[in-house]
Amino acid sequence: MSDHAQQQLHSLVLSAELNSENENIEQLGPIIKSIYDTERQEAFLEQLATFVRKKEGEIERMCNSNYQEFVHSVDQLLKVRQGTVNLKNKIIDLNYDLQKSGKKVAAKKKELIQTRKIQKNIDEAVGTLQLCLNVLDMANRVNYLVEERKYYSALRTVHLRKVIQYEFAKHMHESIPVMQNSVKDAVTKEMKEWLFRVREVTRQVGKLAMEQMRLRQERWKVKVSKNPDLRSVPVSSPIEIVMNEENEFNIINNKEVQIDFKPLYQCLHIYEELGKLNEFKSNYEEDRKAQANLVLSESYTLRENNDKGFEAFLQDVVGFFVIEHVIVHSTQNFRSRAEVDHLWDTVIAKVVKIVAESLDDCRDPELFKQIKFNLFTFIQTLEDYGYNINSFIDLVRTVFQKYSDMLKHKFSVDFHQTIIDDDYMPMQVSFREEYEAVVDACWFKENHRISQGFPKTLPFSQAYPSCCLDIKNFVNQYYQFAEDDSKRYSYVDDIVQRTLDHLLIDHVDGALRGKLQSTNMSQIVQIIINLEYFEGACGELEKLLKAKRSSHRGGNIKLYAIDEFRETRKKAEKRIFELVNSKIDDFLELADYDWAPASCQKHPSPFLQDMVGFLGALISSTLYNLPVSIKTFIYFDALSHLATSIRDLILNPGVKRINSNAIMNFDLDVTFLENFARGLEDPNIADAFLELRQIVTLLRADNVEEYLDPSLRNRKYSHLRPTDVVNLFEKWLKDQTVISMDQDERAKRRAMEGVVRSLRFSTKE
Repeated sequence: MSDHAQQQLHSLVLSAELNSENENIEQLGPIIKSIYDTERQEAFLEQLATFVRKKEGEIERMCNSNYQEFVHSVDQLLKVRQGTVNLKNKIIDLNYDLQKSGKKVAAKKKELIQTRKIQKNIDEAVGTLQLCLNVLDMANRVNYLVEERKYYSALRTVHLRKVIQYEFAKHMHESIPVMQNSVKDAVTKEMKEWLFRVREVTRQVGKLAMEQMRLRQERWKVKVSKNPDLRSVPVSSPIEIVMNEENEFNIINNKEVQIDFKPLYQCLHIYEELGKLNEFKSNYEEDRKAQANLVLSESYTLRENNDKGFEAFLQDVVGFFVIEHVIVHSTQNFRSRAEVDHLWDTVIAKVVKIVAESLDDCRDPELFKQIKFNLFTFIQTLEDYGYNINSFIDLVRTVFQKYSDMLKHKFSVDFHQTIIDDDYMPMQVSFREEYEAVVDACWFKENHRISQGFPKTLPFSQAYPSCCLDIKNFVNQYYQFAEDDSKRYSYVDDIVQRTLDHLLIDHVDGALRGKLQSTNMSQIVQIIINLEYFEGACGELEKLLKAKRSSHRGGNIKLYAIDEFRETRKKAEKRIFELVNSKIDDFLELADYDWAPASCQKHPSPFLQDMVGFLGALISSTLYNLPVSIKTFIYFDALSHLATSIRDLILNPGVKRINSNAIMNFDLDVTFLENFARGLEDPNIADAFLELRQIVTLLRADNVEEYLDPSLRNRKYSHLRPTDVVNLFEKWLKDQTVISMDQDERAKRRAMEGVVRSLRFSTKE
């Protein structure tokens, strides 16, 4: 065996000595493997045998050295064994005695247990009998509790769970539904009676609720008067509720009304206990719908100017929904807000229809004010209880529109009568008080043309201040009716604006427009003056409406009547033109011009003198009060018409020839007319005769060929058309004979002929 193998075996043995409790299998494996690999098995076995003999010698030596101690230990063990045997015998004897005594105890124990079982059965029997007696006693109390209206106690009295196994309990259990139905019927009957009592006090509840709202409104008006900053804060707003220290009034429990909701709550509780809450909710819903229909079925009329039925109807509706409000907020899982709102929408749609139809029967404005007051209190009361009032918007609009139409009808009659009765003459005022009343009524501002002192003559007629006063009264009455509602409903302002426009257009402007067919020029002139003042009044009315409207609304107010007045005034001016031109035509029919006189006249034509005299009288009297701008238009139109008519006389195909004397006379007439026109308020009016003056200038010109010069023609003869010039020159040439002409006249004739040829040639081109 090699030294290496011996060394490994020695290490393994040493390790075994140090770790005697461990088997060094892991170390032995590699050694054995190494022995087999080197084929030294025999050598290893010999070495191993030597190792074993060595260890046996060591063991023998160790035993020899401890032999006495070993013997002593064996003697002690023998003594212990003898003691153990004695103890075992004693234990056996003791166990025998114990078994004998235990049999007697067990027998007594068995007797005791049996006795206790009997006692327990007796106790259980007594308890069961007592429980059954209690159940029977409670069953007997049910009828008594029902009679005493202690329904919930009656339902909760009988409990059969502990005795349900007994036959009598089974019979009682079968009768419980009958008892529950009797309790349900009893509370339902009380509920129906309660609903009837509630129906009887509903109107009183509504009356108290509306009275409380009126008191709040009055108190709030006092606060607003003391603090204008609160003007835009409505009643029922959070600010008003906080500031209203007297807002704690119990509508359903006061000196006049006491509603006990116990039957409702009791019925609700019983049905809930019976598991039939949905049935109760459905029945209650149907009953309340039936009561709502009863409220809606009560008829009233406003034809006899009595609003008591109308007010009672509103009180019924308010009372109905106030009670619903209380029920919603005092119960749980019974009446939801959505259910009440659904009933509200159904009822209010019918209420709006009934009220709107009844308003058609009212013709008295004062009664209408009371109706509006009650209706708005009704709406605000319901809003205060949390109901949606959007359904009333159209009804409120209808209320204001109907009142506006009522005022419109009233004032339209007054306007129509005022226009008919007007004398269409300038108004005379004799006293200062009367003058100040007129100024205050119609926004009149005195100018320098008004006479000083009294009596005064005002430019407009009596109709104008009368209409203005009626218009102011209309606006004031409407806004007295509206009070502060324009803050809440913007269309309040729009309605009065629209109605006022209709009044002015249909009944003032329309009436004045109908008068324009008159041939009375003084009347037409006065209508023009009145229309001008009505135009100015529209501007003042716009300011008045803007001052009356709610302060939170901006923007301008536009009355379309001002455009209608302006259009009617233009038609009236046109009518004046027609009448003046008709008079001028009458004078022109008297014109008897001689276009080939033998001599020149020294004075203007007589018909023109008469016409100018007429126009002068017309200007100084009939047209005197007209504004300068309107008079200027009338003058210019009339004189233009006159100039056109005179031009047509000389250009008339019936006039075959014209001589120089006729031109001299024509020049005299034109000069006469020009001087008259220059004497008017606007000297430019004389331009109406500019064409006539250019005709005279051209026919009397030494050099007629200058008409062919464009620059000269535009400067001197801009109003003369070439065809008219040809017409005039041909008439002039027909009256001239070459034999009687001097050299200058022949030259002028040749020049005229040349101009005619040139103009005809240019016309053909």
